[in-house]
Amino acid sequence: MKNRIYIIFITIISILFYGCKQNIKVHSKSFYGINPLSYTDVIFKSSRDTVLASTFSGRIVERIKDHNKENILINLNDEIYSLVYDQKKQHIYASTLNSGILVIDSNKKMIIDSLNIEGTWISNIFLSKDGELLAGSTANHKNCIWDLKNKTSIKLPDSLSHYMVAGIDNTGNVIINAKEKFIFWDVKEDSIKKENIRNGKLESIDKSGNLLVFQDKYFQYYKANKDSASFKSYHQDWPYYWKEKDTLIRIPFQLTLTAGILTDKYIYTAGVDRSIRKWNKQNGQLKEEIIKHRATISAIDLSFDQLQVVSVDLKGGVLFHDVEKK
Repeated sequence: MKNRIYIIFITIISILFYGCKQNIKVHSKSFYGINPLSYTDVIFKSSRDTVLASTFSGRIVERIKDHNKENILINLNDEIYSLVYDQKKQHIYASTLNSGILVIDSNKKMIIDSLNIEGTWISNIFLSKDGELLAGSTANHKNCIWDLKNKTSIKLPDSLSHYMVAGIDNTGNVIINAKEKFIFWDVKEDSIKKENIRNGKLESIDKSGNLLVFQDKYFQYYKANKDSASFKSYHQDWPYYWKEKDTLIRIPFQLTLTAGILTDKYIYTAGVDRSIRKWNKQNGQLKEEIIKHRATISAIDLSFDQLQVVSVDLKGGVLFHDVEKK
């Protein structure tokens, strides 16, 4: 009976703690004092096995598979929320709290340029495949789009300006989240290419234009050639690790999803429950559970060859996972 009461108590406290953590809004540098090890984002630096990760405390570090220690690339002394990487130029773009978007030469390990954002920040930035377009939406709901080649800013048409930038597809179209639909805007032609009826937060888009959309605890997968969701699902339980007993307890409770990615064959979803789930793209069947993180998973990225997934968490954990089992 005592064990049961203890489990229920731990469960309730954990739900309250992690549920509240997701709603924290960062307003000053002091936030990172809670856990300077927390990874906020991760991106592949090479084809596989080597990534760059950022922290609330301002570090950008290199992490290599099977190496426990991080190699510090640069310390910005500013909170970092999002990273993108131009592999051709070997430039990192880091979205910060107080310094706008910083451009970092990964070889020289130094800041070489910056894109100013007055009085606010961007939590997620997106880079076009050709490295010429950078975009995101600020915390005060303003859109920022930069033509990196010509070093100029681009404005959305008035009809779209009150919606938020949600991503950039493989052809360079800026994706706009217009409440219950996504609008694909061609920057060069200043025209709308298509509109898809979708509701939620765009989490990932693959090379075929298929979409992964999050709605709190649920995710939906949309095929590019269909007008409705192919399927909708969620993490059916919470695999809670009871450290004192070194055992895994499955709690029938669903927590918020925080990160996801689409590969050629699979969907990966992760969240506050510290697990990663791998799903079949065609029928939504759960293929694998990865329960190795010990904190909320904050970001996921896919290697350039689509054969490896990397994930990071809010306790500084990093996990490399081969998409296809050897």
